[in-house]
Amino acid sequence: MENDSSFGLLFKQISIAFSNNFQREAARYDLTPSQARILIYLSKVDHPVNQRELEKYFRLTNPTVTGLMQRMENKGFIRREMNQADNRSKYIILTPKAMEISNEVRNNLYKVEEDITQSLSQQECAQLRQLLQQVLEIMYRCPQQD
Repeated sequence: MENDSSFGLLFKQISIAFSNNFQREAARYDLTPSQARILIYLSKVDHPVNQRELEKYFRLTNPTVTGLMQRMENKGFIRREMNQADNRSKYIILTPKAMEISNEVRNNLYKVEEDITQSLSQQECAQLRQLLQQVLEIMYRCPQQD
């Protein structure tokens, strides 16, 4: 691989490789990578989560999250329960099926990251995470070209 590859190309290649590994692991549980990320998130939080929180946290649109929720509900991973304080909102609840596999899913998907970073020191991992976070924040601040 050439050292003069553009950042955009490198990010794209890394994204594809990471997605392929992540997708292979998620498929073992009949999940897409997006569904697996949501399952992991829901299993870690200690408060009721509604769809809007998922939209904000994952930076996804309402229709995208609605579709994810419908498919996860059809697969038996979540159920939606009316928010008694706000009838316009529903809480997303993991089913026993999802709770049963959530730790295994999380551990196997985090293993993908471990495999990628195993040759890096803790300091290098922390630095990489910080730099990638900076790039992401800059990209979200950039005006969109239409």
